[in-house]
Amino acid sequence: MQRNLRSYTTHDLILMLLKGLPVKTLARFLCVSKEYNSIIRNRDFMKSYLIKSSTPPQSLIFTFEGMSSFKHFFFSSPQTQNQGESSSVATYLMECDHIWDTTVGPSVHGLICYGTPSELKVYNPSTRRSITLPKIDSHRVDMHHYLGYDPINGDYKQALLCMMKGMYIERRRGSAQELRVLTLGKEDSWRMVEDFPPHSLGRPDFTDICIAGVLYYVAFLDNYRSGYAIMSFDVRSEKLDLIKGPDPDMSPKLTSYEGKLAVLFAGMAEYRIHLWVLEDGAKHEWSKRSYVLPTIDGYDYFYFHPFCANDSGELILAPDMCSSRPFYVLYYHPKKNSVRRVYIEGLRQPNVQLWDKDSQHNIVSVFSGQVDSLMCL
Repeated sequence: MQRNLRSYTTHDLILMLLKGLPVKTLARFLCVSKEYNSIIRNRDFMKSYLIKSSTPPQSLIFTFEGMSSFKHFFFSSPQTQNQGESSSVATYLMECDHIWDTTVGPSVHGLICYGTPSELKVYNPSTRRSITLPKIDSHRVDMHHYLGYDPINGDYKQALLCMMKGMYIERRRGSAQELRVLTLGKEDSWRMVEDFPPHSLGRPDFTDICIAGVLYYVAFLDNYRSGYAIMSFDVRSEKLDLIKGPDPDMSPKLTSYEGKLAVLFAGMAEYRIHLWVLEDGAKHEWSKRSYVLPTIDGYDYFYFHPFCANDSGELILAPDMCSSRPFYVLYYHPKKNSVRRVYIEGLRQPNVQLWDKDSQHNIVSVFSGQVDSLMCL
């Protein structure tokens, strides 16, 4: 061991030490010396730190919407790994105003984007810090924003789609008019991206997800009758392509399953979970798998909906609302055909009165994959 240590330079040893520290400690180390500050803010170090923190298990991110407060509340909770763990403690992250026609995206490699186009922000739950992005004119158009990550260059890119306000004539939607992109930490203004497929944007509450450097979000074709589509945005090349959805009658919930894009849907006639996995995006080929959940203590799954899948291959289900009753999620493993129940404790924020003035909260999203990022330090 001593012989191996002697082969390292002082700089190498400092790097090894810093990579093993939590984000909050690294934030304090920025003030220790100029050398530490330079290392921690270096993009290569930030990229390698993100890779290290991406190893499973990753935390869940819950987003709730107050029924009368018009607020979104964010919590994180560690994922349990085995049948014997029946509870997990949630940590309050932040809150933001709920404004119609603005999207609240999932965590993308440790960052969450929220807000309106006039005040769009990127928040890092690990550092509890946020940055405000450059403003963009939004007087005549609606905006949908999405955050993607390029694992090759270590770049976060914010994609902003501008659409004409929909008139809903003959069940048509407003079409996307402009695509603008901003690279976080590298650019101070939005760039226009040309030549993207014509499409209409989905509702703000539809999910989006970034998998292996490709951002996916839900869109629509000419009208409701033609069904929905999924747009794929290659974060590195900034190329936008259209993938036809697997089932035009579904309300899509995007997730990652075994490293591939997947769509989750719960059938209501007989409770089944339908899992569509994208096999070939260029050919619009999907494979379908349907599962009937085994009963646990005679429980009815009617009020539970699938939200996402985790790295262990489990599908995570949650109820429609969070009330004063104990809140729990279900982990269903399709290959084992097993269900486990995990109670989530601590779903309150520091200002208890603000949270409690709503007796119930709608669940906006449950996302698996929260990791520690050094962005926004």
